[in-house]
Amino acid sequence: MLIRRSELRLALTAGLMNGFGALAPVAYGFYAPLAVLVVCTGTYGGSIGLGRQRLLGSVAGAVVLVVSYTGLSHLPLPLGLSLALVAMRLLGAALGLEVGYKVGSNIIVMGWLVHDGELGIWVPVRLFWTVVGILVALLSLRLFWPDLAVEGNRQRLRKFLAELGLALIHQADRLDAPAAPVAPGAMAATQWLELQTAQGLRRQLVALREAMPAVADELGNNPTSHSTYRLFQLLNGAGSQLVGVVDGLRLLEHTPSERSPLEGLHGAQAELLRAVAARLEQWNHCLEVPHRHRPAPPTLPLATSPGWGNLERWLHDPDLDGFELIRLQRNASRLMLCGQALRSLEQAEHSWRALGEPPR
Repeated sequence: MLIRRSELRLALTAGLMNGFGALAPVAYGFYAPLAVLVVCTGTYGGSIGLGRQRLLGSVAGAVVLVVSYTGLSHLPLPLGLSLALVAMRLLGAALGLEVGYKVGSNIIVMGWLVHDGELGIWVPVRLFWTVVGILVALLSLRLFWPDLAVEGNRQRLRKFLAELGLALIHQADRLDAPAAPVAPGAMAATQWLELQTAQGLRRQLVALREAMPAVADELGNNPTSHSTYRLFQLLNGAGSQLVGVVDGLRLLEHTPSERSPLEGLHGAQAELLRAVAARLEQWNHCLEVPHRHRPAPPTLPLATSPGWGNLERWLHDPDLDGFELIRLQRNASRLMLCGQALRSLEQAEHSWRALGEPPR
């Protein structure tokens, strides 16, 4: 696609603001499209954060400019300007500004060097156009081809759960695979694909975590009490544990053994992994509802396989004593990972249901 909707929206919004600023009777209208270009990027939630940073930085820069120019203008220009920029950096750190202090520093430099004779007009006019640009940018993201952080995070989470379920099914198929000689090249290719899958899941998990600040900005002043934010955190945590399970299963060597107790163990493990993958698919369906409605967890209980329920019978089979210790250790590690996957789902769904309960 040559032009995306976000790029077209940005071009139209900035162009309209540039025309409005040029036709308006108030001077310095070009600051409005500059604010649009800076703020109107990413999602609505992320733009709220950028707009807040730019507005606070502009106000802080204007205050530092007026105070420092009034009190330090008698000093040599390099010294006075340097002291003003240091004061802006300290004030920005105190306000928690990550990028807004750059805007404030720009206001100080421009006001001190270019507009020193008209600070009483230039400072309020620039603040006015900055506020107008921020508001127009947020309105365009909200109303014109909306790009909401909560909705985008929900779609990314659904994609992540779908690929995580496929990875678990692949590990289950690997356990069910019959014993057969495998060429070294084919084995290396399979291991490389599994590594790429695990790394892709981790990248998606990182992207989900990085999107949470924008989600928090979009949900309001107290996002941690919002059920949607807490649900995203809950599913991110469960997904992180399941990615660890996939990665651990990938690293365990599997040597199928037919007509032995290990075959029963492998079958029970494979059935459990498929049950976990099916449950993740149900989670995916639950997340189909719009973001403004809190999705309810699956109503049916988690169905594990009969083989997993009868696992103790396999573990007490006397034939297991005849296997090598390394193979028994691998199966013990695999059992621990499967149990971790099951506990992750159960704990996540228990907390998910608690989100809808009224506070006591």
